[in-house]
Amino acid sequence: MGSERQPINYQFGVFEFSANTGELRKNGIIVRLAPQPALVLKMLLAQNGGIVCREDLQLEVWKGDTIVDFELGLNRCVARIRSVLSDDADTPRYVETIPRLGYRFIAPVKIVPVPQRQGIQVAAAPDPAPAAAFEAILAPETTPEVVPQESNRLAPPQVDAPLEGPSRSPGRKWRSILFYGLPAAVLILVGLFWSRHFVRNRTVQLRSDYSVGPLFSEPGQTGSPSFSPDGSKVVFSWSGSRQDNFDLYIRSIGTQDTTRLTKAPETDYSPAWSPDGKSIAFCRAGPRDGSSIWVISLSDGAERKLIDVPWTPVVGSRFLTWSPDNRRLVFAGSMSEDKASGLLEMEVATGATRYLTKAQAGSVEMHPAYAPDGHAIAFVRDIARGISRILVLPMNPEGGAAGPPVPLSWPGFESSNVARPTWTPDSSYLLFASNRNSEQYLWIAKAEQGAAPQLLSTLGPGLMDAAISSTGDLAMVRERLDIDIFKLDMDRLRRGDSTATVPVVNSNRLETYPNVSPDGLKLAFESNRSGFTEIWTSNVDGTNLTQITSMGHPITGSPSWSPDNRTIAFDSRAGGVPRIYLVPAGGGKVEALTSSNEMSVTPAWSADGAWIYFTSDRTGRPEVWRIPSSGGTPQQVSTTGGFSPSTSAGKMILYSANRSWVTTLKSLNVETREEKVLATDAIRRSYYPAADGVYYIAAGAGGHFLLKFIPSAGGAAVTLYEFPRRTAEGMGMSRDGRSLFFGEAEQLNTDLQLVRDFWRN
Repeated sequence: MGSERQPINYQFGVFEFSANTGELRKNGIIVRLAPQPALVLKMLLAQNGGIVCREDLQLEVWKGDTIVDFELGLNRCVARIRSVLSDDADTPRYVETIPRLGYRFIAPVKIVPVPQRQGIQVAAAPDPAPAAAFEAILAPETTPEVVPQESNRLAPPQVDAPLEGPSRSPGRKWRSILFYGLPAAVLILVGLFWSRHFVRNRTVQLRSDYSVGPLFSEPGQTGSPSFSPDGSKVVFSWSGSRQDNFDLYIRSIGTQDTTRLTKAPETDYSPAWSPDGKSIAFCRAGPRDGSSIWVISLSDGAERKLIDVPWTPVVGSRFLTWSPDNRRLVFAGSMSEDKASGLLEMEVATGATRYLTKAQAGSVEMHPAYAPDGHAIAFVRDIARGISRILVLPMNPEGGAAGPPVPLSWPGFESSNVARPTWTPDSSYLLFASNRNSEQYLWIAKAEQGAAPQLLSTLGPGLMDAAISSTGDLAMVRERLDIDIFKLDMDRLRRGDSTATVPVVNSNRLETYPNVSPDGLKLAFESNRSGFTEIWTSNVDGTNLTQITSMGHPITGSPSWSPDNRTIAFDSRAGGVPRIYLVPAGGGKVEALTSSNEMSVTPAWSADGAWIYFTSDRTGRPEVWRIPSSGGTPQQVSTTGGFSPSTSAGKMILYSANRSWVTTLKSLNVETREEKVLATDAIRRSYYPAADGVYYIAAGAGGHFLLKFIPSAGGAAVTLYEFPRRTAEGMGMSRDGRSLFFGEAEQLNTDLQLVRDFWRN
């Protein structure tokens, strides 16, 4: 048989489907299926009861088609499958629709190996097109393996093992037999010794009976759980009963016992329990700007500062991870404002620090997680708005990187956001959060190139972070976030009226990135009230809500009005690559303005309507570009790094120096090419060039948000207003300067939840 793959059939009810030929039989009689429905059915059967996401279906079956073609094609394929199976969409026996996510095959399926002579002899072969399509899927994996130093840990053969003690094989790497891989039971390798050295092509066996219970449900915000080494306790950051300050707390698993660990007036966040169980490292916000890394002893509560770092606190993000030998801390960030973001390694005993990685200019590295066995660090590289990647950095046992970081290229996640990876206890799989299917879910995947992440849909949406204990328990952070659009009446504010803020657009979902039409009558903004994030409009008082786009992708947004109020430019990842699109202001046909394979996001019209400025990384880092609004060849505008341009009525444009959340704000005269630094405390995408000067939202001390103003006549920035709650990035202003619109967290609560025995060793 050599290296050929053994054919298999799927049996369910009176049906049998050949994975090799795409042939469907009912009671032994062939039922004809066209190539596309056959491929969709195969993907459903291969997932073994799991959800097949709409994005994966589009990438595999309708790659290159428009959104409309995909929607029509998918609906027809599913309808055809249900027709031949005599299934019903309302009361399904076979194919169940998962709203806004995809589909799954719910009937019991038996997987049967086909003897070789039957696998190559087809009684009545249908059109060969399905077989050709399947052969493309079955083609061998061509991704080269990565072998750091003497091990093959970062790119082992594609071993997709179950949750119950996965095995790894150092042997030859194979592509999964099917697009999503198959359960271990499928692989019947006759005469092969069944051991960890020969287990191949297995997927995680997801259970349907996970029991999600409360771990800590007090009002306020919690974040960054970290288990004790024995798994009996978890430390986390909480805003307190009065929600006035973040400190560290410890909760014992299985009890209601909660102990407050820190009591400083500053914000404490991102705790990491040491492997020896004796101390906890954490971040503490500085009295003005920046943060510092501390260690607190659990025996006597003594605190020791290790290092100052130029970070603005982001509660809920993970910045720290311990090496398993307890000697080193790895943190994400930078050592000074002029150095690139990256991962740094610090010797806890001496404080000696060195860079492990440095991100490309404009990118941000974050969320490091050391593998329990110490062979690697997983981390996230944020490369564009709504797009990030998980990378794995091989590590030497004595510290230092053993090679360059390896991006984990996972099918279907090319244009998605992924965050906060955490390792399973055997250092084999990664659990991570992603908004790929509109809402934030947890996913799990083998920590290797080309693996097929699986959705943990039974755990529910809204999951932002997770930690797995050494005993297999799972702690999760579930967020309940409601961001509404508010208006700040600038006339009342200038008269000293502290009640100048009123809500304009609200729901129990997200409304962000408001942009005011030039005539001052309309707002365009992002909202996910219909499921996916889409472009919506309303009157400036919040009435006459209208959905303008239906791109069907988690990240569609950044609306910008044309000067004549007739067209809205926006960005979307609906086609895989982030592009700039145009749509009539009242809704209608969507047209792509940019067409390259490089990122194109955050559009802004010029005052005369001739150009659309935007961000692109086609030179290797984010810069500001512009393109004729009628289409044409893009032109580079900025040369020292630029992100999210905002245009004025004159010749000046604003943009941030990079994609950092707290960033440097710059101005550029497009005629003289003179560039100026205006501020270093600006919130990303939250600035506006008005006639009298520049308005921007700044990050203040203690996590507060400030509205600042830089007069066009010159002078230092002055603070106009302190926002009562956390603001979302993005703001808009009316042309007359009388109304400022912004997103504000109307409700932001998070709970800690627990899944016992999530990972069974």
